[in-house]
Amino acid sequence: MTGIEREIVLTPRLEATYALLESGDTVADIGTDHAYLPARLILDGKYRRAVASDVAPGPLENAGRTLAALGLSDRISLRLAPGLKGLSEGEADAVCVAGMGGELIASILKDGPRPDLAVLQPMTREEKLRRFLAEEGYRIEKERLAREGERIYTVLRVRFTGEISRPREARTYLGRVLEDNPPELAKAYLSKKKAALYKAESGHKSAGQEEEAAAFRALREEIEEYEKGF
Repeated sequence: MTGIEREIVLTPRLEATYALLESGDTVADIGTDHAYLPARLILDGKYRRAVASDVAPGPLENAGRTLAALGLSDRISLRLAPGLKGLSEGEADAVCVAGMGGELIASILKDGPRPDLAVLQPMTREEKLRRFLAEEGYRIEKERLAREGERIYTVLRVRFTGEISRPREARTYLGRVLEDNPPELAKAYLSKKKAALYKAESGHKSAGQEEEAAAFRALREEIEEYEKGF
Protein backbone atom coordinates (compact mmCIF):
# COMPACT_ATOMS: atom_id res chain seq x y z
CA MET A 1 0.00 0.00 0.00
CA THR A 2 1.30 3.46 -0.84
CA GLY A 3 -0.25 6.21 1.27
CA ILE A 4 -3.62 6.09 3.01
CA GLU A 5 -6.41 5.31 0.58
CA ARG A 6 -10.14 4.97 0.93
CA GLU A 7 -9.77 1.28 0.14
CA ILE A 8 -6.65 -0.25 1.66
CA VAL A 9 -4.75 -2.36 -0.88
CA LEU A 10 -2.87 -5.19 0.81
CA THR A 11 0.10 -7.13 -0.49
CA PRO A 12 -0.78 -10.62 -1.84
CA ARG A 13 0.33 -12.40 1.34
CA LEU A 14 -1.66 -10.01 3.56
CA GLU A 15 -4.63 -10.29 1.19
CA ALA A 16 -4.49 -14.07 1.67
CA THR A 17 -4.31 -13.54 5.44
CA TYR A 18 -7.36 -11.27 5.25
CA ALA A 19 -9.28 -13.86 3.21
CA LEU A 20 -8.69 -16.65 5.73
CA LEU A 21 -9.86 -14.64 8.73
CA GLU A 22 -13.45 -15.40 9.66
CA SER A 23 -15.80 -12.60 10.67
CA GLY A 24 -16.13 -11.87 14.36
CA ASP A 25 -16.13 -9.21 17.05
CA THR A 26 -12.44 -8.65 17.84
CA VAL A 27 -9.28 -9.58 15.96
CA ALA A 28 -5.68 -9.22 17.14
CA ASP A 29 -2.86 -8.46 14.70
CA ILE A 30 0.49 -9.41 16.22
CA GLY A 31 3.49 -7.61 14.70
CA THR A 32 1.16 -5.09 13.10
CA ASP A 33 3.64 -2.65 11.54
CA HIS A 34 1.40 -0.01 9.85
CA ALA A 35 -1.87 -1.66 10.98
CA TYR A 36 -3.05 -1.98 7.37
CA LEU A 37 -4.54 -5.44 7.92
CA PRO A 38 -6.68 -4.66 10.99
CA ALA A 39 -7.73 -1.34 9.44
CA ARG A 40 -8.96 -3.13 6.32
CA LEU A 41 -10.78 -5.73 8.43
CA ILE A 42 -12.60 -2.99 10.37
CA LEU A 43 -13.39 -0.85 7.33
CA ASP A 44 -14.87 -3.84 5.51
CA GLY A 45 -17.05 -4.75 8.50
CA LYS A 46 -15.41 -8.11 9.03
CA TYR A 47 -14.67 -7.22 12.66
CA ARG A 48 -16.05 -4.60 15.02
CA ARG A 49 -12.85 -3.97 16.96
CA ALA A 50 -9.16 -4.90 16.74
CA VAL A 51 -5.97 -4.99 18.75
CA ALA A 52 -2.78 -4.05 16.91
CA SER A 53 0.29 -5.19 18.80
CA ASP A 54 4.02 -4.85 18.20
CA VAL A 55 7.20 -5.36 20.19
CA ALA A 56 8.76 -2.05 19.06
CA PRO A 57 7.55 1.57 19.40
CA GLY A 58 8.36 2.52 15.77
CA PRO A 59 5.79 0.24 14.09
CA LEU A 60 3.14 1.35 16.59
CA GLU A 61 3.84 4.98 15.72
CA ASN A 62 3.31 4.08 12.05
CA ALA A 63 0.12 2.27 13.00
CA GLY A 64 -1.09 5.26 14.99
CA ARG A 65 -0.72 7.51 11.96
CA THR A 66 -2.64 5.04 9.80
CA LEU A 67 -5.51 4.84 12.28
CA ALA A 68 -5.67 8.61 12.77
CA ALA A 69 -5.84 9.18 9.01
CA LEU A 70 -8.65 6.64 8.66
CA GLY A 71 -10.58 7.70 11.76
CA LEU A 72 -10.14 4.30 13.41
CA SER A 73 -8.24 5.25 16.56
CA ASP A 74 -11.27 4.50 18.74
CA ARG A 75 -11.81 1.03 17.25
CA ILE A 76 -8.26 -0.35 17.10
CA SER A 77 -6.28 -0.54 20.33
CA LEU A 78 -2.49 -0.24 20.00
CA ARG A 79 -0.43 -2.40 22.37
CA LEU A 80 3.34 -2.35 22.95
CA ALA A 81 4.02 -5.96 23.90
CA PRO A 82 5.93 -9.05 22.76
CA GLY A 83 3.86 -11.66 20.96
CA LEU A 84 0.51 -12.45 22.55
CA LYS A 85 1.40 -10.97 25.92
CA GLY A 86 -0.53 -7.78 25.21
CA LEU A 87 -3.77 -9.79 25.07
CA SER A 88 -5.91 -11.03 27.91
CA GLU A 89 -7.35 -14.56 27.80
CA GLY A 90 -10.28 -14.71 25.37
CA GLU A 91 -10.02 -11.05 24.38
CA ALA A 92 -9.80 -11.76 20.65
CA ASP A 93 -11.95 -14.08 18.53
CA ALA A 94 -9.02 -14.58 16.18
CA VAL A 95 -5.31 -13.81 16.08
CA CYS A 96 -3.17 -13.21 13.02
CA VAL A 97 0.62 -13.35 12.99
CA ALA A 98 2.15 -12.45 9.64
CA GLY A 99 5.57 -11.63 8.27
CA MET A 100 7.72 -13.59 10.71
CA GLY A 101 9.74 -16.77 10.55
CA GLY A 102 7.92 -20.02 11.27
CA GLU A 103 9.98 -20.74 14.37
CA LEU A 104 9.27 -17.28 15.79
CA ILE A 105 5.54 -17.71 15.15
CA ALA A 106 5.68 -21.05 16.98
CA SER A 107 7.38 -19.44 19.98
CA ILE A 108 4.75 -16.67 20.04
CA LEU A 109 1.93 -19.23 20.12
CA LYS A 110 3.74 -21.15 22.85
CA ASP A 111 4.33 -18.13 25.09
CA GLY A 112 1.02 -16.35 25.64
CA PRO A 113 -2.75 -16.84 25.83
CA ARG A 114 -3.59 -19.69 23.47
CA PRO A 115 -5.80 -18.56 20.58
CA ASP A 116 -8.68 -20.78 19.51
CA LEU A 117 -8.39 -19.51 15.94
CA ALA A 118 -5.30 -18.10 14.28
CA VAL A 119 -4.17 -17.16 10.79
CA LEU A 120 -0.42 -17.47 10.38
CA GLN A 121 1.83 -16.29 7.55
CA PRO A 122 5.40 -17.58 7.98
CA MET A 123 8.14 -16.04 5.85
CA THR A 124 10.44 -19.04 6.35
CA ARG A 125 10.57 -22.49 7.98
CA GLU A 126 6.89 -23.24 7.46
CA GLU A 127 7.60 -26.96 7.90
CA LYS A 128 8.80 -26.32 11.45
CA LEU A 129 5.65 -24.31 12.16
CA ARG A 130 3.43 -27.10 10.81
CA ARG A 131 5.22 -29.63 13.01
CA PHE A 132 4.77 -27.42 16.06
CA LEU A 133 1.07 -26.97 15.35
CA ALA A 134 0.50 -30.72 15.08
CA GLU A 135 2.36 -31.43 18.30
CA GLU A 136 0.57 -28.65 20.21
CA GLY A 137 -2.97 -29.67 19.29
CA TYR A 138 -3.74 -27.27 16.42
CA ARG A 139 -5.49 -28.43 13.25
CA ILE A 140 -4.68 -26.76 9.94
CA GLU A 141 -8.07 -26.01 8.40
CA LYS A 142 -6.90 -24.32 5.22
CA GLU A 143 -3.63 -23.27 3.64
CA ARG A 144 -3.49 -20.65 0.91
CA LEU A 145 -0.49 -19.70 -1.22
CA ALA A 146 0.37 -16.14 -2.26
CA ARG A 147 2.95 -15.18 -4.86
CA GLU A 148 4.96 -11.98 -4.53
CA GLY A 149 7.55 -11.67 -7.27
CA GLU A 150 9.73 -14.77 -7.19
CA ARG A 151 8.62 -15.74 -3.68
CA ILE A 152 5.65 -17.95 -2.83
CA TYR A 153 4.31 -17.64 0.70
CA THR A 154 1.87 -19.86 2.54
CA VAL A 155 -0.88 -18.70 4.89
CA LEU A 156 -2.45 -21.13 7.36
CA ARG A 157 -5.76 -20.94 9.19
CA VAL A 158 -5.48 -23.10 12.29
CA ARG A 159 -7.83 -23.99 15.13
CA PHE A 160 -6.95 -25.40 18.53
CA THR A 161 -8.56 -28.80 19.09
CA GLY A 162 -6.23 -30.32 21.67
CA GLU A 163 -5.72 -33.36 19.43
CA ILE A 164 -1.99 -33.96 19.20
CA SER A 165 -0.58 -35.60 16.08
CA ARG A 166 2.86 -36.43 14.76
CA PRO A 167 2.69 -36.32 10.97
CA ARG A 168 5.34 -37.79 8.73
CA GLU A 169 8.15 -35.44 7.81
CA ALA A 170 6.93 -35.10 4.22
CA ARG A 171 3.54 -33.91 5.46
CA THR A 172 5.16 -31.08 7.40
CA TYR A 173 6.72 -29.94 4.13
CA LEU A 174 3.48 -30.28 2.16
CA GLY A 175 0.83 -29.13 4.61
CA ARG A 176 -2.48 -28.63 2.76
CA VAL A 177 -0.82 -26.87 -0.15
CA LEU A 178 -1.88 -29.40 -2.78
CA GLU A 179 -5.45 -29.70 -1.49
CA ASP A 180 -6.21 -26.00 -1.11
CA ASN A 181 -4.55 -24.23 -4.04
CA PRO A 182 -4.62 -24.06 -7.85
CA PRO A 183 -2.41 -26.85 -9.25
CA GLU A 184 -0.01 -24.53 -11.06
CA LEU A 185 0.74 -22.49 -7.94
CA ALA A 186 0.96 -25.55 -5.69
CA LYS A 187 3.38 -27.25 -8.08
CA ALA A 188 5.55 -24.11 -8.19
CA TYR A 189 5.69 -24.03 -4.39
CA LEU A 190 6.62 -27.71 -4.18
CA SER A 191 9.25 -27.27 -6.88
CA LYS A 192 11.00 -24.68 -4.72
CA LYS A 193 10.78 -26.90 -1.64
CA LYS A 194 12.21 -29.89 -3.53
CA ALA A 195 15.02 -27.72 -4.92
CA ALA A 196 15.94 -26.68 -1.37
CA LEU A 197 15.98 -30.31 -0.26
CA TYR A 198 18.15 -31.28 -3.21
CA LYS A 199 20.58 -28.48 -2.37
CA ALA A 200 20.77 -29.68 1.24
CA GLU A 201 21.29 -33.26 0.05
CA SER A 202 24.11 -32.22 -2.29
CA GLY A 203 25.77 -30.13 0.41
CA HIS A 204 25.85 -33.00 2.87
CA LYS A 205 27.02 -35.40 0.19
CA SER A 206 29.89 -33.09 -0.77
CA ALA A 207 30.86 -32.90 2.91
CA GLY A 208 30.97 -36.70 3.12
CA GLN A 209 27.87 -36.81 5.33
CA GLU A 210 26.17 -39.68 3.55
CA GLU A 211 23.59 -40.44 6.25
CA GLU A 212 22.32 -36.85 6.31
CA ALA A 213 22.31 -36.70 2.51
CA ALA A 214 20.29 -39.92 2.35
CA ALA A 215 17.69 -38.48 4.76
CA PHE A 216 17.14 -35.42 2.56
CA ARG A 217 16.97 -37.61 -0.55
CA ALA A 218 14.37 -39.89 1.05
CA LEU A 219 12.27 -36.90 2.09
CA ARG A 220 12.40 -35.42 -1.42
CA GLU A 221 11.41 -38.73 -2.97
CA GLU A 222 8.53 -39.12 -0.51
CA ILE A 223 7.24 -35.68 -1.47
CA GLU A 224 7.51 -36.54 -5.17
CA GLU A 225 5.56 -39.74 -4.61
CA TYR A 226 2.79 -37.93 -2.71
CA GLU A 227 2.65 -35.29 -5.40
CA LYS A 228 1.78 -37.89 -8.04
CA GLY A 229 -1.68 -38.25 -6.50
CA PHE A 230 -2.64 -34.69 -7.43
